Order: sequence, then C-alpha cells, then structure tokens
Amino acid sequence: MAYDGITMAAVCHELNQTLSGSRVERIYQPHPMEIVLHLRSRDTIRTLICSAQSRHPRVHLSQARPDNPPAPPAFCMLLRKHLSGARLLSVEQTGLERILTIHFRSFDDFGEGTRKILICEIMGKHSNIILSAPDDSTVLRILGSAKTVTETMSRHRLVMPGESYEYPPPQEKLPLSGITEESLAKVLAKTEAATPVQMLVNTIMGLGPDTAREIMFRTAGGEKVHPLEIARSLTIQLTHVNKIIENQTFEPCIAFNANGVPMVISPISLTIFNRDQIIEYPTMNEALDVFYTAILHKERENELRRQLLQIVASSQAKTEKKKRLQERELVDMKGADKFRLYGEMLTAALHLAHAGVKEIEVINYYSPEQEMMRIPLDPARSPQDNVRRFFKKYRKLKDGEVFLRKRIKETLNELNYLGTLQLAIERADFAIMEEIRAEMVQTELIREKKNKIIKEDLSSQPLHFVSADGIDIFVGRNNRQNDRLTLKSASSYDTWLHTKDIPGAHVIIKSATPPEETLLEAAKLAALHSRASASSNVPVDYTLVKHVRKPKGAKPGMVIYDNHRTIYVTAD
Repeated sequence: MAYDGITMAAVCHELNQTLSGSRVERIYQPHPMEIVLHLRSRDTIRTLICSAQSRHPRVHLSQARPDNPPAPPAFCMLLRKHLSGARLLSVEQTGLERILTIHFRSFDDFGEGTRKILICEIMGKHSNIILSAPDDSTVLRILGSAKTVTETMSRHRLVMPGESYEYPPPQEKLPLSGITEESLAKVLAKTEAATPVQMLVNTIMGLGPDTAREIMFRTAGGEKVHPLEIARSLTIQLTHVNKIIENQTFEPCIAFNANGVPMVISPISLTIFNRDQIIEYPTMNEALDVFYTAILHKERENELRRQLLQIVASSQAKTEKKKRLQERELVDMKGADKFRLYGEMLTAALHLAHAGVKEIEVINYYSPEQEMMRIPLDPARSPQDNVRRFFKKYRKLKDGEVFLRKRIKETLNELNYLGTLQLAIERADFAIMEEIRAEMVQTELIREKKNKIIKEDLSSQPLHFVSADGIDIFVGRNNRQNDRLTLKSASSYDTWLHTKDIPGAHVIIKSATPPEETLLEAAKLAALHSRASASSNVPVDYTLVKHVRKPKGAKPGMVIYDNHRTIYVTAD
C-alpha cells in the first residue's frame, strides 16, 4: 500500500502545521466512502481529502475539486450539522498505525462549545471515516460513519450511531522507536513470509511494501537475503528511518516510469530507482496529491476505455451477425433467374399445360445440351397465372437482391466505422476518449436522455508533425477530429492520405505537391495510426482534399474519394 504508517506520520505533522486553527467552511461527499473538507485559515482555503475507498484509502491536502452528487448523502449532512464552522484543533496519529484523529471544537444549538473527533481509519478494505464526540465519561460516542458495521457484520467491533468507539486492535509488530539488533532478530526468527520484503512488512510497525523494499535495497543492495542474516544492517537502516520520523525531516518523493506515470511514492528518499526517475517534493501532502491525481486519472482513463471498447465490441458482434444473415439471405435470392427461366419456358409451352397439372416437362432451349427440365406448377392456377406468378417471383427476388446488396454495403460501412472507433479508443488519452464518447452518443451507440445537449469539444487538436522538408503534417486522433481536419481545416489543394480499406486516421500534408520524402513520411504516419500499424507493405491512398467528400448521412470520419494513387509503406 502506498499510504503506510510513516507516510501518515508525515501527513499528520504537516496538517498540524498547516490546518491548526482553521475553520471548516464547506463539507462535501463526492463518493460514499470519501469526504472533502474546505478549511479557511485567514485568506487561504485548503482542501482536505479523507478517503476510505478500499483501493486508495488516504488523507491529504489536495488541489483537486471532485464532482459532487446533486443531493448530499446522509453522512455528509451529519458532518455539516456537527462540523460546519468548527475550528480544527489538532491532528493525531495512533503510534504508526494508520489511524488519524482530527480534533475539532464546534458549537451546539445553544452556543456551547463541544468537541468533535473525526477518525480516519486507513486500513485497506476495512477503511472507514467515523464522526464521534466524547461523552461525560470521556468515552467516545459514535455519531455516524461512512460505513456502518452491524452485529451481523462483526461480533468484535460495532460501528453504529450511539455505540462507543473502540480503536481497532493494535498490530503485534515491533515499533521503530527503540529497535535493537536483538529485538529485531528475535521477531524475525518467529516471522514467516513469502519474501524478505513481506517479512519486514509483517514485522515492523508503520512499514508498507514500498518502504520495506527501499530499506532492503539499502541494506542488501538488491540481493535476495533473508532479513535475519542482515539484522544488524537492517537495524541501522530502521533506526535511521525512525530518526526521520522523530525529527520530522521527511523526504517525500515519487518514482515515475518512462511514460511519466507514477510508480512509487515514499516519505523517505528512494535509492532503488535511477535519479532521473525521481522527483522530490517540498511536502508529503503535495507528493500525495500528485501521485493520487495521476493514479486516479489513469484508472478513470482505463475504465472509460474498457467501457467504450465493450460497447464497440458488442455493436461489432451484432453487426457481424447482421452481415451473416444478410449474406445468407442473398444466397437465397440468387435463385431469381430460375423463376425467370420457368416463366419463359412455360410461356413457350402453354399449349402443353392446362389447369390441374402439377408440373410439365419441356426442353430447356437455353442449355447447350437442351436437356429436359421439369417446371413445377400450381394446379389451382391456370397456366397463364403460373407464368405471371413466376415472373412476379423473379422481379421480387431481383428487386430484393438490389436492396439487400445496398444493405450489405451499409453494414460493411458500419463495421468499418466501428473498426475506426475501436482503433481510436485503444490509442486515445482521457480527453480524446471523452470526445469519442460524445461521438458515440451522437451516433446512438450510447443512449442518453434526448434532452441532453451534446456539444462538440473543439479543444483537442490533431497530432502535428513537421517533415524533413519542413512541411506540416497533421494526423486526426478520432473520427470527429478526422472530419474537422479533412472537411474544415484542410484546404482543397492539401494532400489527403488514408490506409486503403483499413481503419485508420486521416492524414493531411499542407502541400498539393509534397516532395517524395514528405509523402513517404506522411504515408508512414497513416500506416502507424491505423489497424495495420504492425504490418509491412501497408497500402496508403493519397489524393487532393478536393477529391474527398462525405456522403449524406455518413458516420463521423467516413468519407469517399477518387483520383487517388497508392503507395506501400511499413510504419517505423
């Protein structure tokens, strides 16, 4: 867990420095397990996030402004009743346990000063936020909580209004203060764990996996050594960490991967990563805000991507099924010529047919072998009626075939459109995906209330490149962006490129006659931003923008073009 006991110690120290004496101005509850307090100190308003969400439980100051539900939940109303206008007195941590108590002084309906205590239990899936108040016997009485724990949920510890608050049972771990080589070795000898890091986490109070991993790296240099074998060196490192806590000289930092995504946040300096991966922060709260803002943004991005891809995949499956049914129906319609032949042959042999006959046998003059053929008749009809019936059936099937071929073409266009959506979603960031979602609402792939106004977001821009010849090249990142790029931004004599019969991006070269090197660069970009990005010899069509047009009623990003040439490239 990123938010360990040492991290909480750093946060606790900073909150006391920053928030003591401030007043609660606003209270929100954007999530059932998360509250946001706006606290004013003189002319400054700070935002404190207290989250008990199981994936990322935490307490820290933040610059974020989360969206709030239209109506405040019951717990939020309770907090507003007891804490609005209250003064924050102090913030305390229970040892190095992840339990933070925030003490307030508020006033009741009669103007009497009362104490209220907000308890944040940061314990993974057992996390909770509890509002309490001391009664006359100094017992903390629960006023309410984000999560209620009833008798059916726990026999040991109830969290319900009116119940006395009991702290979670302390963990049987070795405290960092006063640690010795002997005490550490004694505890390690009795501890079982799958890895050395997990052994330290299970043994030492306040250590999370990332801090334990850093301490093991400092001690053993990455070697997989049993902690008991290096108890002396471990004691030195753990004593150093304890001094950081006692002296409140924390070293907040974040390690980022090559894509700029945060991997690890730490209250102590990280030596396990390269220096160019580390960014240090002036406060633990600032580091936590950066870390969780990025992590939560990435999770929202991945969740939105998953949702959109799921909708597209479902639509693709339905459209593929529709195509198979249409193709099967088309096969059945290919028998139209048989009925025309029946009608013509029966017309020539009317003298052989009469009412009540079920079939006649005639010579097939259209066949080179001129074999005999049987013509099935409706005995209840006259021969002339049978002729009319055959020609009517022929015309119906022929007209139906023309109509069905048109429908199959529309279905193939739909599949092509869904393919471009899928490709764009797979490669999009959050902002682009929000545009794609708006497009999917517009095309009714996502159904929303009809009275909801869909505004086109023009804030995002296509990718921009400059060729080796110094010519601008633009690449659309979603279908609506492709439409804007090709049909609005580009001039008639710019060069337009797109992978041939393959879902991909629209590419524009700001030149009517681009040099060969620029054309090749743009074609490679078209291949790279297409479904064939991993293929070789990808066909890319190119033509002037004036030869590209959008059919009436076509989906976003769908165009037709002519007067084109084709170049074959392999994306770099």
